[in-house]
Order: sequence, then C-alpha cells, then structure tokens
Amino acid sequence: MKRFASILLLLITLGASAQEKDKPAFQTYQISDDMTYTYPRPKLFNFLTGIPKNYANLGKEAVKKENLKWWGLTALTTGMLYAADEELLDYAENLQDYGLEKDHDQDVFIGMFTYPRNNSAYLYYLGHGNTSLLIGLGFLSTGALKKDYRAIHTSSEIVEGILTLGVLTQGLKRVFGRESPYVRTQPRGRWDLFPNLKTYAENTPHYDAMPSGHVATLTSTVTIIAKNYPEVKWIRPVGYTMIGVLSIEMMNSGVHYASDYPLGILIGYSVGSIVANSKIKKEKTEKFSDTKTSFHPQFYMTRSYGDNLVGVVFSF
Repeated sequence: MKRFASILLLLITLGASAQEKDKPAFQTYQISDDMTYTYPRPKLFNFLTGIPKNYANLGKEAVKKENLKWWGLTALTTGMLYAADEELLDYAENLQDYGLEKDHDQDVFIGMFTYPRNNSAYLYYLGHGNTSLLIGLGFLSTGALKKDYRAIHTSSEIVEGILTLGVLTQGLKRVFGRESPYVRTQPRGRWDLFPNLKTYAENTPHYDAMPSGHVATLTSTVTIIAKNYPEVKWIRPVGYTMIGVLSIEMMNSGVHYASDYPLGILIGYSVGSIVANSKIKKEKTEKFSDTKTSFHPQFYMTRSYGDNLVGVVFSF
C-alpha cells in the first residue's frame, strides 16, 4: 500500500507533465563530441508497458556467451564470501562501538510512509524502494519544470526498475529460503529451498536473506541514472560507495550476510542496464577533432635566372 501510494504520486506528476500535445516528438542531447542520446516524448504508462519486455531481455542476456563470465564471477564471489560470512558479520558489528545502532528505529508519516529515526535506519534506507521513488520524483519534478525528456524518462525508468526487480528478487527469495543473520539457527543460516508459501509469509525473516533486495534496488537506481547521464562522472563513484555503506550496515544490523550481495548486485545492474538501454536511442556522430592531418610532399625541379633549383611542396 505504501509503495502504491508513492507510485501514484509519481503518476500524477507524470500525467501533468508528459502528455502535452504541443511538445516535440523527440529531444536530443549531446553526450560527448561523438555521441548523442535521443528520447521520445514520455508516455504516462511507459514504466508498466516495458516490464514484460524487460524479463524477455533478461532471459536473452543471461544465456549470451559473453555474459557467462559474470555468472561465474558472481558464483565465485558468493562462495568466497559464504566461507567468511560469520567473520564478516563480527567485523560489521564492531561498528556499534562507533555509534552505529544495532536496530533500525523507524516511524510512520501520515499513516502511510515510513521514515528512519536513527543512524542505522538512515543508512538502511539507502536501499529502500521509497528512497529510489523519492529520487525518481526529484527527476520527474525537474523534467516537468524544465520540459526535459531525459529527466522524465530517468524517473520513469527508476520506477520500472523497482517494479521489475520486485517480482525477480521476491521470487528468488522464495527459491533459496535462506535465514537472515539475526534469526539464524546455525552458522551462515539455514537454507530451505522452495519453502511453503504460507510458512514463508508467517516467518519471512527465516527465508528471505538471499538475494538482497535493498542492494539490488540501489544498484538498479544508480545504474539507470549513470546510463542516462554518462557525462556526469561522479555518479558511479558516489553510487557505488552508497552500495558499499548500505551493505556493511545491513550486516551490522543482522539483516544480510555478505554472500547475499553479489547476486543482488548482478540482478540490479542487469535490470538497470536493460531498462535504461531500451529507452535511449544512441547515435554516433563524426568527431571532427579526431581528423588526422596528412602531408603530401611533391618534389620539383626548375631553372631560374640561370640557376638549377630543387624544391619540395607540402600539401595537406
């Protein structure tokens, strides 16, 4: 219900800004000397109509030969972190000595939106869906005021990424059935593959650690923004730092193990890339500054005032 209300707010703003018929059909942005991005006029339900195609594209990309290395890297990294999960949890909990609380203190605003009230909760909310929706609302407001198609599309893509990830991450959680650290009954948590749906709903923390939906959501949001604004070089470093901080905090509070993150990052990056790339028309343009200057020597002989002359002329 809370997530629906946030999306509804975005819809109202989008509907007020994206459907004016007097707007041009396309807007083009110069990204670099030899690259332009073109965006069509935004449509109200664009973030919904693209979801089925996203899953189809995810399936196609997953089996491509050039992407198998990422599956292998994810599996290898997950295995290495799994071996060290208990030690990494202990290290993360040491942050409580420096003022980072163990528990998340949250409250509810107007009976609908939750918000953080302590340091641990603030960091945890970096990966909360409502935080990404708030970022999307910022892009949408900017796009509406400036009539900027790229900003409006970025907002719509963030929502589309959240909705695409919701089904994907929740489905995988119900496949792996891994215990969260703070309720674990054995080291590294018990795995109960394909738990009963009713049991899952009644005892969710015992089954929903793998993969991390918060990490996937934040990774998707950062990826979408970075791919729409590649000329802004600080987006990725700042975004990846936020993902790292979020990951450590969730180990500190016992929500996730380190080995829950590689798959979440892979899913988030994949969804973010597919959503963003499907909306951008990229065009290479001739980069005149790269034109190489070439010299063509021509030798000649002549006679002037009784003297023989030899010369060379360069043309370029």
